[in-house]
Amino acid sequence: MAQLQRVEGQTQLKCDADKFFDVWARKTFLVSKMCPQKFPKIELKNGSCWDKVNSVYVWNYAICDIGEKAKVKTRVEEVDEENRFVRYSYHGGLIMKKYYKTFNSKIQATPNCEGCSVKWSFEYEKMREDAPEPNMYIDFLLATARDVGACLCDA
Repeated sequence: MAQLQRVEGQTQLKCDADKFFDVWARKTFLVSKMCPQKFPKIELKNGSCWDKVNSVYVWNYAICDIGEKAKVKTRVEEVDEENRFVRYSYHGGLIMKKYYKTFNSKIQATPNCEGCSVKWSFEYEKMREDAPEPNMYIDFLLATARDVGACLCDA
């Protein structure tokens, strides 16, 4: 029987935590404008707004370092304004179908005197013991967070 596992990573950004949170909680479509090489297309599939719980997005992504180009469907499970985090569940896509029974993530921005700290975490259940650990996705998403943060500092 597979068990729930967890992996997380953190990065420091110079941008404002509220502005960073606003992109991920309400203006997710901006990620593809800020990081077009990583996320060439993000579509709202179900739901009337980007910022509503149960909204479903399809993310087309490209991890150039390893040559992976794919898409994944995510559902917004929770948006916590006070604690500045968004929780997603992942569905569909080749990676999900091939390796994981369940896959959830949380992105949280915490203000500090330098700007903000951003933490990505995944909770997942593998289909098989030999399924890869999702560390490369944490690294990819933290790099995306740094790109978004840099765009917000330039704005």
